[in-house]
Amino acid sequence: MLIVDDHAASAALLAELLSLEGYAVEVAYNGRDALAAAREFQPRIALLDIGLPDMNGFDLLRLFRTDPQLQQTRLVAVSGYAQQAGMTRTGPGGFDEHLVKPVDVEHLLTVLKQLA
Repeated sequence: MLIVDDHAASAALLAELLSLEGYAVEVAYNGRDALAAAREFQPRIALLDIGLPDMNGFDLLRLFRTDPQLQQTRLVAVSGYAQQAGMTRTGPGGFDEHLVKPVDVEHLLTVLKQLA
């Protein structure tokens, strides 16, 4: 599992929670580091914050989807804005799922089980 979020405390809390659930977790705080970590770590699922400092989550989505090493990674948009749910283009070529911050833990775990 790769968590990409520029808010360090949120990323750490989510990483700890998912680690306790048995997931191997890596964290990145920007898009560039996320791509490097994903190429090395090869996560099955990545949680991508939409608002990142160096690129937005949509740009990062496109980079994942066009990289042969990362095309199979299941991508979940994580946004602080409920209205962005309609903007995340879930489905083929888009995000596999969209979650709104603060993320409901039970819903997140259900989504992760469905995507695994």
